Amino acid sequence: MKNDFQFEPQTMERIVDRLADQAGIDPASLEPSRITWTVERRCRQLDIAGALDYVALLETSHDEMDNLIDSLVIQETRFFRDPQVFDHLRVWAQQTAAGCAGPLRILSAPCSTGQEAYSLAAVLRCAGRPLNEFSIDAFDISPSALAIAQRGVYSAGALDHVPDELRSACGTLRDRRWEMHEELRKCIRFDRRNLAREDAIDTGATYHLILCRNLFIYLHARARAALAAMLSKALVPGGRLIVGAGDRVAEINALFVPLRPAAGFGFVHRPAPKAPVAGIPVTAPPARIRIVHREKPAARSETVPLPATADEFYRRAVDCMERGNARQAERRCRQALYLAPAHLPALEMLERLWHLHPNPRIKRALSARIERVRLQSANTGAVLRAPDGGAA
Repeated sequence: MKNDFQFEPQTMERIVDRLADQAGIDPASLEPSRITWTVERRCRQLDIAGALDYVALLETSHDEMDNLIDSLVIQETRFFRDPQVFDHLRVWAQQTAAGCAGPLRILSAPCSTGQEAYSLAAVLRCAGRPLNEFSIDAFDISPSALAIAQRGVYSAGALDHVPDELRSACGTLRDRRWEMHEELRKCIRFDRRNLAREDAIDTGATYHLILCRNLFIYLHARARAALAAMLSKALVPGGRLIVGAGDRVAEINALFVPLRPAAGFGFVHRPAPKAPVAGIPVTAPPARIRIVHREKPAARSETVPLPATADEFYRRAVDCMERGNARQAERRCRQALYLAPAHLPALEMLERLWHLHPNPRIKRALSARIERVRLQSANTGAVLRAPDGGAA
């Protein structure tokens, strides 16, 4: 007989608190209905009659917590997701080959069902890196996702959008299934790791490249800070960090700087500030761009100051939107958020720009981030306002 579970708000809060503590998940990034539905399903699978009985099990059983996390994690990925990222990595691999002593070490975390790790291996192979000159660690919290990754077999349509060269570098189509090349599988070490834990990455591990995409936006502040610090320690000097479109959070900005021209997703370590020379005051002049008028050789140069505040970048974003240049508007919003991660007008414009984003989870997580900023503003009594003076 089907049970009609009644979960009191306090009961669900205890479950959500356990999820936040164990997996670093920001509850605001998950739909409440999804959490409730998942918990109800687990109760039926375990033949548990009441909600409090399930909470008691969850608080004493590591296995059940793992099962609940595994049920909530959405395994959404694909081969060569965001082609511009892999175009960038192919050039990086070719440029790094001459100056890197020893094999390249790469981390893909979270790796989900493995498509990103196999894509990385194929790109490195096509860039001319011999198979014995790189290794890939691929970590994820989900046992079911890792089982698929380790098997390395995917549907016939999984590589339809991929160019022939990369498709053949990945695997072979047999019986309407793509089987990853055995030599690629030997280059990848799949392992279960909880990236919300400070010991998720082995002590002393050093990587030349880390891909950590679309994870920060789903974590609460404490987990974001711990993960950013862990990635910073694991990345070798001069190494590269690749994040997702919605992962430009304050914790990333504190330790890394964007890598141009890949500023939308690529980062390197933030340089340590230089100590000032004793007795000599250090002043930083405002950044300026020199514009030289070429029409007349004797024309005088003039300087145009770059925006120095988040509000100024936001105004530029508004101008770009009015001219119909959505791409530049998004860029200016990101620049505003780099200076002020809680700049609500920029966040809200970014949300409007992303209304057609194909990934509903990213849109939902961005909405949750906006709601957190609004709540923080309400709690502190500060009302963020748009530069025109209107309440944000």
